[in-house]
Amino acid sequence: MTELLNLLEVYYQCTALAEAHQLTQLERFACNETYQQAKRLFLEGDLARPGSVLTQEENTRAYLAFKVWEIENAALVERMRTH
Repeated sequence: MTELLNLLEVYYQCTALAEAHQLTQLERFACNETYQQAKRLFLEGDLARPGSVLTQEENTRAYLAFKVWEIENAALVERMRTH
């Protein structure tokens, strides 16, 4: 859980900076990689490892699980986004 929260803290900061157009292209790529790593943590086994190649279905499953987690943890997500 700590790894997820650390990744999401970076991801939410990246999102805010991206929305303000304050990221370089290289920084946007790094933020996207952070997002991909966070999503993978919602999968099991080898799929959760960084660098694993996901199918479209696996990627969608990870995304949906992440979105459910955000809804279930809305107060925490809001604190992280405004931190």
